[in-house]
Amino acid sequence: MVIRLLKDFGNKKSVADRLVAAYAIGWCMTAQDVEECPWLVPAAGEADTGCIVIINSEAEGITDSLSVPAGTRSYCINPLNWKTDGTAADAAENSGACFTDYSGAIVKEVPALTGAVINTQRGTLICTDITPSDYSNALLPDGVYHLYDYQFFYRNLQENVAVRLGAWQDKH
Repeated sequence: MVIRLLKDFGNKKSVADRLVAAYAIGWCMTAQDVEECPWLVPAAGEADTGCIVIINSEAEGITDSLSVPAGTRSYCINPLNWKTDGTAADAAENSGACFTDYSGAIVKEVPALTGAVINTQRGTLICTDITPSDYSNALLPDGVYHLYDYQFFYRNLQENVAVRLGAWQDKH
């Protein structure tokens, strides 16, 4: 929904001037989206503002998912090293995965759960230290971690909100 809203309203000065970053985690944003709406700016680094942060987590070998269909290439940024290329990030860079209950309360936190590297062909985030069957669910095939996109990188995303907000405040 955030990408849809930015497509429709993101080119308005009142929106663009206030956008720190949109975290469209688990969603796909393609070069065609950016071509059609050049005000959609994919995040390129840790402190960019006015941008969209995209990640789609999966296991190595996944070639098709509901979020990133086969033949599609999404923009992606690695939430462990904030790079958009194939630079791998070790699990030690993962500040903490947090698993919540349905109220949003954190019930389990696991520092250094997984490392990550971007699959540069698909624009997806490969979780390097996860066994797909450990995160099975009835909705998606093993290895498609859509339900865990936030959870696997929770603390890094949380830290990044503060970094981007600080960068935005410095500009304004």
